[in-house]
Amino acid sequence: MSSDGPAWGERPESDAPTPPPAAPARQYPTYPGQTPGGDVAGAPHPVAPTASAASPTLPSAPPVRVAAKPAGWWIRVAAAFVDFLVPFVLTCVPFVAGFVVAFSSSRYDEATDTVTDVEPGGFVITGLAVVAFLAFDAWNRGLRVGYRGESLGKQLVGVRIVRRDGTVTGPLEGFFRWMIAMFLQWTFVGLLVDLLWPLGNDARQTVHDLAVGTFPIRT
Repeated sequence: MSSDGPAWGERPESDAPTPPPAAPARQYPTYPGQTPGGDVAGAPHPVAPTASAASPTLPSAPPVRVAAKPAGWWIRVAAAFVDFLVPFVLTCVPFVAGFVVAFSSSRYDEATDTVTDVEPGGFVITGLAVVAFLAFDAWNRGLRVGYRGESLGKQLVGVRIVRRDGTVTGPLEGFFRWMIAMFLQWTFVGLLVDLLWPLGNDARQTVHDLAVGTFPIRT
């Protein structure tokens, strides 16, 4: 049997709910110079930030240079003389006394060309004087330069040993610098090269300065 009515479970078109009418857009008062789109005439439009604007790249800082005036050659020679003179004065008396004790009772035998009756204790005194000289020099020109930037002689004449950034090296590097200087100055050629090397560069660096990257400056 046929029927013109709706199928089973289907709502008739006349019974379908009608959607409510859309609410009208809310109107806001306008201001002088405002365009219909809502923008104010002449006002700058916002620009979306780009990747470069969100995370700007800072320029890399140039290497720090020692801005102080380099210490001159003559002033460094004066400081080195003072640094040698101080431990020499402190140890020269026991150094000489050791030899006096060692050979005061000795005898020279012309037949055998030998020296007899030498007192060994005198050499011990002399050896201790040498050790004391080196220990004082290591503290003064090594450790003290490392943690203060100046030895006694450099402090007297106004010279300071620093890195490129103006800081001191530290005791360990200062001691290493002193050992290089002692190794060079142990021979006459090494002493001459290390002594005259500052005359060939504007920073007035010695060979042991170049080895550890230190600079002599005036204070």
